[in-house]
Amino acid sequence: MGLKHSSVPRWPTADPGLDLTGRAYAVMTFGPAAAALGALWRGESAALGRAVWSWHGEAATEVGLAGLREQIVSATVGWRLLLAGPQSEVLLAYAEAVRGGVLDAEITVVVTDAAQRRVWCSHCRATTVAEVALGAETDCAGCGRSLLVYHHVSRRHAAHLGFMADAEELP
Repeated sequence: MGLKHSSVPRWPTADPGLDLTGRAYAVMTFGPAAAALGALWRGESAALGRAVWSWHGEAATEVGLAGLREQIVSATVGWRLLLAGPQSEVLLAYAEAVRGGVLDAEITVVVTDAAQRRVWCSHCRATTVAEVALGAETDCAGCGRSLLVYHHVSRRHAAHLGFMADAEELP
Protein backbone atom coordinates (compact mmCIF):
# COMPACT_ATOMS: atom_id res chain seq x y z
CA MET A 1 0.00 0.00 0.00
CA GLY A 2 2.57 2.63 1.06
CA LEU A 3 2.32 6.35 1.67
CA LYS A 4 0.59 7.13 -1.65
CA HIS A 5 -2.59 5.48 -0.33
CA SER A 6 -2.26 6.31 3.34
CA SER A 7 -4.65 7.65 5.96
CA VAL A 8 -1.67 9.21 7.75
CA PRO A 9 -2.36 12.95 8.01
CA ARG A 10 0.04 15.28 6.25
CA TRP A 11 -0.29 18.24 8.58
CA PRO A 12 1.77 21.40 8.09
CA THR A 13 4.73 22.23 10.30
CA ALA A 14 4.36 26.00 9.84
CA ASP A 15 1.46 28.34 10.51
CA PRO A 16 -0.90 28.35 7.52
CA GLY A 17 -2.51 31.53 8.84
CA LEU A 18 -5.70 32.19 10.74
CA ASP A 19 -8.92 31.11 9.00
CA LEU A 20 -10.54 34.53 8.69
CA THR A 21 -13.97 33.02 8.01
CA GLY A 22 -14.21 32.01 11.67
CA ARG A 23 -16.57 33.79 14.03
CA ALA A 24 -15.22 32.15 17.19
CA TYR A 25 -12.01 30.25 17.84
CA ALA A 26 -10.80 27.52 20.15
CA VAL A 27 -7.01 27.44 20.42
CA MET A 28 -5.45 24.32 21.90
CA THR A 29 -1.67 23.94 22.02
CA PHE A 30 0.72 21.39 23.48
CA GLY A 31 4.35 21.76 24.53
CA PRO A 32 6.75 24.70 24.50
CA ALA A 33 7.24 24.73 20.72
CA ALA A 34 3.54 25.47 20.17
CA ALA A 35 3.11 28.10 22.91
CA ALA A 36 4.18 31.04 20.72
CA LEU A 37 1.88 29.96 17.90
CA GLY A 38 -1.02 29.72 20.34
CA ALA A 39 -0.31 33.25 21.56
CA LEU A 40 -0.19 34.48 17.95
CA TRP A 41 -3.53 32.84 17.11
CA ARG A 42 -5.14 34.26 20.27
CA GLY A 43 -3.87 37.72 19.44
CA GLU A 44 -5.02 37.61 15.82
CA SER A 45 -8.51 36.39 16.70
CA ALA A 46 -8.86 38.94 19.50
CA ALA A 47 -7.73 41.72 17.13
CA LEU A 48 -10.59 40.71 14.83
CA GLY A 49 -12.99 41.05 17.77
CA ARG A 50 -13.77 37.33 17.70
CA ALA A 51 -14.46 35.17 20.74
CA VAL A 52 -11.56 32.93 21.67
CA TRP A 53 -11.14 30.03 24.10
CA SER A 54 -7.61 28.89 24.78
CA TRP A 55 -5.91 25.98 26.50
CA HIS A 56 -2.20 25.16 26.67
CA GLY A 57 -0.50 22.19 28.32
CA GLU A 58 2.41 19.84 27.89
CA ALA A 59 0.11 17.02 26.79
CA ALA A 60 -3.48 16.34 25.81
CA THR A 61 -4.70 15.64 29.33
CA GLU A 62 -8.24 14.68 30.29
CA VAL A 63 -8.71 18.18 31.74
CA GLY A 64 -7.78 19.79 28.43
CA LEU A 65 -9.87 17.36 26.38
CA ALA A 66 -12.85 17.92 28.70
CA GLY A 67 -12.52 21.65 28.07
CA LEU A 68 -12.45 20.98 24.34
CA ARG A 69 -15.59 18.84 24.60
CA GLU A 70 -17.36 21.71 26.38
CA GLN A 71 -16.36 24.08 23.58
CA ILE A 72 -17.60 21.67 20.91
CA VAL A 73 -20.98 21.25 22.62
CA SER A 74 -21.51 25.02 22.71
CA ALA A 75 -20.06 25.71 19.24
CA THR A 76 -22.14 27.56 16.68
CA VAL A 77 -21.76 28.18 12.96
CA GLY A 78 -18.37 29.73 12.25
CA TRP A 79 -16.55 28.06 15.15
CA ARG A 80 -12.96 27.07 14.33
CA LEU A 81 -10.50 24.80 16.16
CA LEU A 82 -6.78 25.57 16.02
CA LEU A 83 -4.41 22.81 17.21
CA ALA A 84 -0.63 22.93 17.48
CA GLY A 85 1.98 20.71 19.11
CA PRO A 86 3.55 17.27 18.77
CA GLN A 87 1.66 14.96 16.43
CA SER A 88 0.88 12.43 19.16
CA GLU A 89 -0.87 15.10 21.28
CA VAL A 90 -2.56 16.92 18.39
CA LEU A 91 -3.97 13.61 17.17
CA LEU A 92 -5.72 13.04 20.51
CA ALA A 93 -7.41 16.45 20.38
CA TYR A 94 -8.22 16.03 16.69
CA ALA A 95 -9.88 12.67 17.37
CA GLU A 96 -11.90 14.20 20.20
CA ALA A 97 -13.08 16.96 17.88
CA VAL A 98 -14.05 14.55 15.10
CA ARG A 99 -15.97 12.38 17.58
CA GLY A 100 -17.80 15.54 18.65
CA GLY A 101 -18.89 16.28 15.08
CA VAL A 102 -16.32 18.90 14.09
CA LEU A 103 -15.60 18.87 10.36
CA ASP A 104 -12.06 18.68 8.92
CA ALA A 105 -12.62 22.08 7.28
CA GLU A 106 -13.19 23.64 10.72
CA ILE A 107 -9.84 22.43 12.10
CA THR A 108 -6.39 23.96 11.54
CA VAL A 109 -3.44 21.81 12.62
CA VAL A 110 0.27 22.57 12.94
CA VAL A 111 2.63 19.78 14.01
CA THR A 112 5.76 20.87 15.88
CA ASP A 113 7.24 17.37 16.27
CA ALA A 114 6.38 14.09 14.56
CA ALA A 115 8.93 11.80 16.23
CA GLN A 116 6.51 10.19 18.69
CA ARG A 117 3.61 8.11 17.47
CA ARG A 118 0.65 6.57 19.20
CA VAL A 119 0.39 2.93 18.05
CA TRP A 120 -2.81 0.94 18.64
CA CYS A 121 -2.27 -2.81 18.98
CA SER A 122 -4.78 -4.79 16.94
CA HIS A 123 -4.17 -7.81 19.20
CA CYS A 124 -4.67 -6.50 22.75
CA ARG A 125 -6.08 -3.03 21.95
CA ALA A 126 -3.48 -1.23 24.06
CA THR A 127 -1.97 2.03 22.83
CA THR A 128 1.79 2.48 22.94
CA VAL A 129 3.52 5.85 22.60
CA ALA A 130 6.94 5.49 21.03
CA GLU A 131 9.47 7.23 18.83
CA VAL A 132 9.09 4.99 15.79
CA ALA A 133 8.96 5.53 12.04
CA LEU A 134 6.17 4.30 9.81
CA GLY A 135 6.98 0.79 8.64
CA ALA A 136 9.29 0.20 11.61
CA GLU A 137 8.59 -1.98 14.65
CA THR A 138 7.97 -1.21 18.30
CA ASP A 139 7.07 -3.37 21.29
CA CYS A 140 3.46 -3.19 22.48
CA ALA A 141 3.13 -1.80 26.00
CA GLY A 142 0.14 -4.11 26.56
CA CYS A 143 1.02 -7.56 25.24
CA GLY A 144 4.72 -7.19 24.41
CA ARG A 145 4.33 -8.24 20.77
CA SER A 146 6.61 -6.66 18.22
CA LEU A 147 4.25 -4.40 16.26
CA LEU A 148 4.72 -3.21 12.72
CA VAL A 149 3.62 0.44 12.57
CA TYR A 150 1.35 0.50 9.55
CA HIS A 151 0.58 3.42 7.22
CA HIS A 152 -2.90 3.88 8.68
CA VAL A 153 -4.18 6.29 11.32
CA SER A 154 -7.46 5.67 13.09
CA ARG A 155 -9.32 8.89 13.83
CA ARG A 156 -11.33 6.91 16.38
CA HIS A 157 -8.34 5.57 18.32
CA ALA A 158 -6.11 8.60 17.64
CA ALA A 159 -3.31 6.21 16.77
CA HIS A 160 -1.46 4.42 14.02
CA LEU A 161 -2.39 0.80 13.44
CA GLY A 162 0.08 -1.74 14.80
CA PHE A 163 0.00 -5.48 14.20
CA MET A 164 2.31 -8.38 14.96
CA ALA A 165 5.27 -8.02 12.63
CA ASP A 166 5.86 -11.71 12.09
CA ALA A 167 2.23 -12.90 12.27
CA GLU A 168 2.47 -14.83 9.01
CA GLU A 169 5.66 -16.71 9.85
CA LEU A 170 5.22 -20.34 10.87
CA PRO A 171 7.26 -21.67 13.80
